[in-house]
Amino acid sequence: MNRLIGILSVALALAVGGSRAQCPPPETLGPCECHVDANGLPALVCRSVAGWEEVGDVINNGLPHLSSMDIVASPGITDLPSLAFADTLIDAIRFYDTGLLYLNKNTFSDVTAAALKSLYIKHNSEFYSFENDVAAHLPALEALYVSYNKLGSLSGAMAETTVPYIDLSHNGIKSISADYFASCTALKVLLLPFNEFTTSDLGPGSLTINGDPNDLYVDLAWNSLTEGVQPSAFGGQPPKELLLSHNGITTLSDSVFGQLLTDMEAAYGSEAYILLDHNQLTCGCDMAWVVDHPGRGLLQQAECEDGRLVSGLTLVDFEHC
Repeated sequence: MNRLIGILSVALALAVGGSRAQCPPPETLGPCECHVDANGLPALVCRSVAGWEEVGDVINNGLPHLSSMDIVASPGITDLPSLAFADTLIDAIRFYDTGLLYLNKNTFSDVTAAALKSLYIKHNSEFYSFENDVAAHLPALEALYVSYNKLGSLSGAMAETTVPYIDLSHNGIKSISADYFASCTALKVLLLPFNEFTTSDLGPGSLTINGDPNDLYVDLAWNSLTEGVQPSAFGGQPPKELLLSHNGITTLSDSVFGQLLTDMEAAYGSEAYILLDHNQLTCGCDMAWVVDHPGRGLLQQAECEDGRLVSGLTLVDFEHC
């Protein structure tokens, strides 16, 4: 019921307030600056915030609808109170270079939650916990950026959410629990590059995503997946587009890559691909299986260390085996 009231409040506020909102006088904004964006909505940028009460005073100063609110260069902000944004409608909230440690759903009232489309938590060097029910509390969320932080691991499972885009890059993540993403029912893009995964870290179901059945993009570049990703990690639904660039992969085993190609071709046909640039493939005898695999065309920019393209290998290349 509270969620429904929040959504109705958003609709009413948009209909009544919308384009008439203006910036308050500068002397009332404390550490924040305000400008009106191209859509006629105020946008706040708050710098060097010492404590949240400074921001709270601004939010409660006649700002019913914000296009965006940025909290930047504020190491003094380590946590947020419940209902931190009151009942303000905000399209995008961004935390950059703050001392924020964690985020939970109580930060957002139902009214704010129902309006929020983009949430950025980036370059916060001590941020270690994005609780698993936050995205589910934000029904209008279109993009979630939690990158350049310090998450370390993804434990438990996200509550059901329809967010289509999640960026978890540059977090030092080493492990993902089975079914962590399984309830992301509309997910199309999952970015996990520049973390610390090894092949054994991504166990069965760790990348199970019951999202868009026609288009799923998973970026795992710049990790240490030297043997690739076990097919079981995807729980029976492989991505359409899989990026494994810069992972120190030296060979493509039939048990891993052969099965991935079979699964991806069965699900998406020739539109699927695995991107393998900037790996050091030895192209030894253990890769002879590639020549006869019907899905070999899905291997993109896969290059042997001597410059030969995997897509061009023939039986002649393995006649010595």
